Amino acid sequence: MRRRDAVRNLVVLSVLVVWLKINFQTPGRYTGHKPWGPSPRCKNSDADIRRLVNLAYKVHLILQRMGIDCWLMYGSIWGPLRGFEGPLPWDDDIDIGINGDGKFNQIEFEEFKIPFTFHGLSIENRLGQSSIIIISEEHADSWPSLDLFVFYDVNGVMKRSGFEPWVTPIHFHLYHSFPSKLVKQPLPKVKFGFFNISVPRNGIEIMKHLYPFNWWKVVRPFNCKT
Repeated sequence: MRRRDAVRNLVVLSVLVVWLKINFQTPGRYTGHKPWGPSPRCKNSDADIRRLVNLAYKVHLILQRMGIDCWLMYGSIWGPLRGFEGPLPWDDDIDIGINGDGKFNQIEFEEFKIPFTFHGLSIENRLGQSSIIIISEEHADSWPSLDLFVFYDVNGVMKRSGFEPWVTPIHFHLYHSFPSKLVKQPLPKVKFGFFNISVPRNGIEIMKHLYPFNWWKVVRPFNCKT
C-alpha cells in the first residue's frame, strides 16, 4: 500500500510540475521562444512585408465595415512602437484583437464569415479552443496568416475564452489579459504600411501585461545574432 501511495504521489507531483511549466511558459515568437513551432526568419523580404500588411489591411477593412472594434495585438504592436510603421522585420504573422462583447457577439459565426470568404479569405474557427480565429488567403499556402483574438471584458479585465484558458489559467492571466481601459474606444491610430490602424492606449503599457518578464527588452529570434 505504501509503495502504491508513493507511486501515486510521484505521478501527481509530475503532472503538477508539467502543468506549472506550461502555465509559466513565455508565449510568442517575438520573445524568440516558440516551443511549438519553428523560429522565425531574421528578416523578411519587402515582398513578404507587403503580404503581411495587405492581409492586415483586408481584415481591418472588413471588420471596420462590420462595425467591429479592432486593434493591433501582441507582437504586431512592437513594429509601430519601434518606429517600423509596419511589422517587425522578422514577424511571421499579424495579430489583431477585437471586442467580443460588441457587434461580434450579436451575429452568428456563419454570418461573420461571409464577408471574409467573399474577399477570398479562409477562416479557421478556434474560438472554443482559445478565442482565436485564424485568417489567411484562400488558395495560397499557409503563409501569411492573421490571428484574430476575441477578448471579453470581465470586471474591467480583457480576457480570452475557451478550454485552454480554463486548463491553463495562470498562463492566460499572466500573458493574455490586460485592463479593459487600454482598449476603450476611440483608440489612437498608428501607420501600419500604407494604412492606419488602432492600437491600445498608453503606448507600451499593454506590453507590460502581455510580456511581463521582458517587455523592456528588444528580443530577437534565437537564430538572429545581430
